[in-house]
Amino acid sequence: MFYELSRFKDYMKLNPCELTPMQLASLEMEITHPMLLKSSDEYVDFKLWLNGLPLRQERFAKYISRRLKNHKNAKILEVGCGRTGKLSKMLSEEGFQMTGMDPKLEISSTHKIQFYRQRFNYKTTLLNNYDYVIAQEPCDATEHIIRACLEQNKPFLISLCGSPHTLISGENIDDVYKWFDFLVNISPNQLVLRYVEFDNFFKTPILRSKNF
Repeated sequence: MFYELSRFKDYMKLNPCELTPMQLASLEMEITHPMLLKSSDEYVDFKLWLNGLPLRQERFAKYISRRLKNHKNAKILEVGCGRTGKLSKMLSEEGFQMTGMDPKLEISSTHKIQFYRQRFNYKTTLLNNYDYVIAQEPCDATEHIIRACLEQNKPFLISLCGSPHTLISGENIDDVYKWFDFLVNISPNQLVLRYVEFDNFFKTPILRSKNF
């Protein structure tokens, strides 16, 4: 804990994940008072940084880039891009034509990336404009993405959250693995769930359509 706290000041100055002051304060609290059997995403990124490893968004960006290495000019919609659209920016630098969507966006569109400050809904017809849909831990939007993409035959890939989220029906599932099962069973013949190990640090649950 003492080593982590001594390095936290450096991490706070660099702020590689572009955290808000409130998020940084919560991270500092978690370092001094670790949660039992659970860690926040912010703490995971901090631990990766301490070990000199790529952060979660960097890992996901490289994973997407590898999978789509033969489609570098593809039009991609990122759902749940966060306040700063960092993942979309990374993939834009790789040559992809990116669009980011999130109700908490704090930035505007650029000449390279379109940003929309709105929630994603499974009834959307927006997907006609894109070749692929991606999302990194999109929380309550997860089921919306799956149903919309399946309905419109749009290839998609989602890095799933480590906690279950509310379903479109309003139902709450209290176990993350039951939530994973529910998502896969929306269309088991069209969906693939894999646990991807980027390194020896942890495995990431990835849910994708078979045509991604």
